[in-house]
Amino acid sequence: MAINHGKLDTLLGKIFDACASGEVSRGSAIGALAHVVVALEQGNRAEAEAWVNDPKTFDHWLALKKTA
Repeated sequence: MAINHGKLDTLLGKIFDACASGEVSRGSAIGALAHVVVALEQGNRAEAEAWVNDPKTFDHWLALKKTA
């Protein structure tokens, strides 16, 4: 399965918006972006695709970061 650029843009926007609104720290936002990049670099396409293609993955991450 290929990474959908429109969905990737949506994910990046959600991460940036969560940071800008103060829901998550800058460090957490950077960590989420790095997580996706490293997953791709290590050949873990399933992980990267989950972040990009499944909104529940972002929602779960956001819920964890809000409680941290």
